[in-house]
Amino acid sequence: MRLPTTYTYQLQGTHKISALERLFSWCAKNRRRKVLKSKNQILQRSANWIFRYRYVVIIAWIVLLLVMLPVAPRAQERLVAGGFTGEGYPSDQARKILQEQFDISGANIILIITHPTLDPYAPQFIAHLDDVLAPIRQHPNVANTITHLDDPTLISKSGNSIVADIQIDLNLEQSLKVLNEISELLEPGPFTIVMTGAPPLYRDIVLASGEDARRSEVVAFPLATITLIIVFGTIIAAFMPVIVGGVAVATGLGVVFYISGIRDMSILSFNIITLLGIGMGIDYSLFYVNRFREELSSGASIPDALAHAHSKAGIAIIFSGITSMICLAGLLLFGLNALDSVGIGAVIVILVALLSALTLMPALLAVIGDRINRIRIIPKRQSQTSIFWRPVAQLVMQRPLLVLIPAVGTLLILTFPIKDLQLGTVDGRVLPQRFESRRGFDTLQQEFDWNITTELIVLYLFEGDPFDEDNLRDLYTFGKALENIDKVEDVTSFVNLRPTLTLEDYINLYQHPEAIYDAETLRILNETLREGAAIFSVSSSLHPFSREARNLVGHIRSFNTKPEQHILVDGGAASLKDLIDSLYGRLPYVIALAVILTFLAMMILFRSILIPLKAVILNALSISASYGALVWVFQQGNLSSVLNFQPLGIIDTTMPIVLFAVIFGLSMDYEIFLLSRVREAHRNGASNRESVISGLQRSGMIITGAGAILIVVGASFVLADVITVKATGFGLALAIFIDVTIVRILIAPALMSLFGPWNWWLPKWLDRALPKIEAE
Repeated sequence: MRLPTTYTYQLQGTHKISALERLFSWCAKNRRRKVLKSKNQILQRSANWIFRYRYVVIIAWIVLLLVMLPVAPRAQERLVAGGFTGEGYPSDQARKILQEQFDISGANIILIITHPTLDPYAPQFIAHLDDVLAPIRQHPNVANTITHLDDPTLISKSGNSIVADIQIDLNLEQSLKVLNEISELLEPGPFTIVMTGAPPLYRDIVLASGEDARRSEVVAFPLATITLIIVFGTIIAAFMPVIVGGVAVATGLGVVFYISGIRDMSILSFNIITLLGIGMGIDYSLFYVNRFREELSSGASIPDALAHAHSKAGIAIIFSGITSMICLAGLLLFGLNALDSVGIGAVIVILVALLSALTLMPALLAVIGDRINRIRIIPKRQSQTSIFWRPVAQLVMQRPLLVLIPAVGTLLILTFPIKDLQLGTVDGRVLPQRFESRRGFDTLQQEFDWNITTELIVLYLFEGDPFDEDNLRDLYTFGKALENIDKVEDVTSFVNLRPTLTLEDYINLYQHPEAIYDAETLRILNETLREGAAIFSVSSSLHPFSREARNLVGHIRSFNTKPEQHILVDGGAASLKDLIDSLYGRLPYVIALAVILTFLAMMILFRSILIPLKAVILNALSISASYGALVWVFQQGNLSSVLNFQPLGIIDTTMPIVLFAVIFGLSMDYEIFLLSRVREAHRNGASNRESVISGLQRSGMIITGAGAILIVVGASFVLADVITVKATGFGLALAIFIDVTIVRILIAPALMSLFGPWNWWLPKWLDRALPKIEAE
């Protein structure tokens, strides 16, 4: 066959290879289009099916919603506090032995009992106190009660209040189940009683978290609707994503309600479920509605517009949802119930949001059709993006270094406080003053000098009789070694009675332990010694959340012992050390998994090496900046008066991990949406510069709108009473703001300008090996 003259000329001389390359490129492109067409036909057929049975789909969702609505508000009731202790932690092993052999409670309920006139040692006070505590002591789960009659330090400085320490023979999660029973047994009589301690504090955290979620919903939905009106300009288009987002939240919480009946679900998951349900449900629907309106504006019929939106926006939604679910499912790898619960709840609610956006939304659009553009609030000319986004894109592409250097510098400045990150666990200060347990917590510090110090219970396990001379020698040596550790202020045990006693004194004293008559020595023997086990109580002025306190735990555990002897340590600092060692020991592997999967997915989607590498680095930069801001605000207390909270001096140990899982997945949504538009223009023949300008111009408004919705949802949680919820909302809102402004609109295009043609470089052998997938 004779080639056209233009191609005959190109095949001559030095232009022969160029013509063949174009020929092969044309063949490869058509082959790839066929592959994509076959893939898109599945989505188009599903869109046609939804259009045909649109009323069936809507009715099915209504039925599902009617089933879930009665139980969704009750999901919070089934969620439990705690879940921060992993099975197999050394501190957990110590706690179990202490409970089994020494009857040391895993959770204490503290009663602060006050009489306006009576002295705590007055007979009338003691008689009334017995009346109050008698029914509580009869409860089967109350192991012991300690008052000022047992320990004189349990009297307040003012002298008119005492502490009754009620020890429960259950761990924290289990003690919450009997807390209400004990509360019902409490008859104050002439006293004023304030209840605090770990179980009441955690119960109030559950209640406050539920209130925070409901308050956030009331604020978030209207603000999200306003944002959507600004994006779309019409009432009907704006309300569609809000409806689907509401269905996603209600259905997701309903599913969580039923799951929590099968396994324990931590209260930590509740606010994350609500936040992601609203944000992702609306975001996915926003992408879908936007593409549907574009197809309608191009002259497509309603069925065709639906099919095109489903096959193009649908791919982006599916990929975004799967990416987010993979990142959040990584929380299941930490082996901690609190993070397991967040992972399970988040995956459920994102899956529901994904399904509702891909089934309910097209069914609703099939019914509404071109009425989606009715009731316009913002004039159409003002909704055009070329007025703002094209000049911004041109500026970035013309002066990439001028944009890049200050933008990256800003993120590095935000990241800087992360060097002072102090991980810890929350205490009573996480709650506002209106809760009784918080007021009791403050009273213990102010009136009873219960300062936040490091108190460790060191369990020494051995074989044989504790009064055997060899065992006594080993125990005495260990006790003295504890006393000699720097920052240890006091050690209490049966071989640390007084500093003047020598080993020979203890050997002589315990030759006939039955003859000991000293009350304090008898108490210590009774409370700290069992066959094969001895307790050493170690006190230090170090803050239990400090790195020094965790180092102290590690130092004690590192003591050399005989093969038949073991040292276990329990206490706040020990539990925190075990938690941090476990979580942050696994975190690098979880991050590596997320990065590898993200890199591979981006490489498959955009046929590039540099683009996924850039995406991963920028994600890390935006997450680090949000971490630094969290430290500056919530740990160091800056803006505490504006945001209305009392700084704790720490960042909750699980918060950076949860935020990483949430933000890393969400950031990919905006990267995909921007780059798909850029690549579309590039494939249509635009230069690198023009394709980036076109992509930013076409996607800027949607990226900003989608990000603004999540920012609004996250910011609504800043109104929360529980500080950890407030901090999580703040961290998410800030990270998304950074991502959709500084990162996606400034840094990403600037880097693409500098990389030029290398943006789309991919080795040919790798291009042939990778599957062919494309998203909008």
